[in-house]
Amino acid sequence: MSIAHIAEEGLLAWFRSEWLPDPRSLAADVWVFSPDFQRILVVQHRWRGLVPPGGRVEPGETPREGAIRELAEETGLELLMADRPAFAAARSYRSGWTATLNLSYWTVAEPATDLLPEDGQPARWVDVCSDWRTFHKPDAAVIARFAEQQSRRRPHSLQISPRP
Repeated sequence: MSIAHIAEEGLLAWFRSEWLPDPRSLAADVWVFSPDFQRILVVQHRWRGLVPPGGRVEPGETPREGAIRELAEETGLELLMADRPAFAAARSYRSGWTATLNLSYWTVAEPATDLLPEDGQPARWVDVCSDWRTFHKPDAAVIARFAEQQSRRRPHSLQISPRP
């Protein structure tokens, strides 16, 4: 597992005290940005609101492979993505659920690209800095900060590997 660009405050302590003694399933999502890093692709989840495409990492998958699969399932997009996660966090995805380790990968796509979202889970582009509602509200600010950092890298050099 690569080290993420950003880690949630307290993640290392949580990982050592909570996750390592009792490893749980992993989760992964993908931050798909427009080339100018002003927009992000989100899906409308049933109870979590607008969230980046993602979900549970299946047995035998790496978190990156799980993120690639979830992106394809939820949006129809098959994209290359950065090898290094943008963000690592401990997340509980529903009230009363135990937290698990979530890795957020990132990539870039044109907003004009056709989307094939899952039934009942529409996908759309939103402005990164707008007040888009997401289940983990602090994540929107982390995403906006990461987008700002990446937009300053000109020419942009997304280091990606071929899809597995």
